[in-house]
Formats: sequence, C-alpha cells, structure tokens
Amino acid sequence: MLDWDEQIKAHLMWIWGGEVGFMKRGIEGMLVITDRRIVFISKTDMTYRVHDVYSRRQRIRFEQDENIFRPIEDYGINELRVDMNKSIKNIEMPFSKTTDLFIEEKRWGTALRISFIDEKGKKHYKFSVVKSWVKYPAKDPLEFQRMDWSPVITLFNNFR
Repeated sequence: MLDWDEQIKAHLMWIWGGEVGFMKRGIEGMLVITDRRIVFISKTDMTYRVHDVYSRRQRIRFEQDENIFRPIEDYGINELRVDMNKSIKNIEMPFSKTTDLFIEEKRWGTALRISFIDEKGKKHYKFSVVKSWVKYPAKDPLEFQRMDWSPVITLFNNFR
C-alpha cells in the first residue's frame, strides 16, 4: 500500500516492459517512479489526450537532450493508487523487496533490469523506452531509446 507521504519522482511514457524469460512477451505501459517503488502501469484511467500530450513532450525532451525523469502535472499519488488496482497486469516493485536494479546495454538500446521478490517468489523484469512503433498487425516497438537510467539507480541506492 502506498504511503501518503510518498512522492512521484518521475513518470516515463512509451515503456515496453515485462517479465524476462522464454516465451514472455512485453507489453506497452508507463513507469511511475516514486521515492519508494517503481510501478509499471499497463492499464490506466489516464485519458488518451493526457497520455498523448505527455508522450509527445517526452519525445521532444529526448530530441533536445533534456532530462526526461520528471513527474507529470496531471498524475499524482491518488491517480497512482487507482491505477495500481485497475489491473493485475500493473506491477508494483517496492524498493524494499528489490534485490537487483541495473542497466543493460544492448545493440538496440538500453534497458532497466529489475529483480524483486513478491509473494510468488523472485521475479525479473526488463523495461525500455520506445522510440517508434509499428501498429499493424499488433502494436510492437520498432526502435528503442538509448538512455541513462542512473537517476533511477541512484534513487534506489539512496533508499537502501
């Protein structure tokens, strides 16, 4: 359960993520990073218009080499609480249960790898920021961003 004094530190749109493993397929979502946890939201109450506006802003920040690790104005802790309960596909990864958090450099881009322990055991997830999509026959990423995930790792290390 989220604490009322928890603060959202960053909100990343156009995330392709999911559990690591054989025959595991990623899904589109967004990462909400607080000072106590990382939450992957694939089902949200956020309107399409709001999502589109902030996705475009994030893309512009990438192009202008600006900081993309920032919260969005129209999404707070209350919205995060609602979204966390919206679907079982939404994943909460508390820093207190996280065993490993690191950057994975790939030929195609960078990924944030997270290992944590939940009630079913140890889970491993991978998240990347998408640069472009193909929408037919199914929405899939074509290209990924190269980015520095170190602000997330620093936040995690400061929590420990």
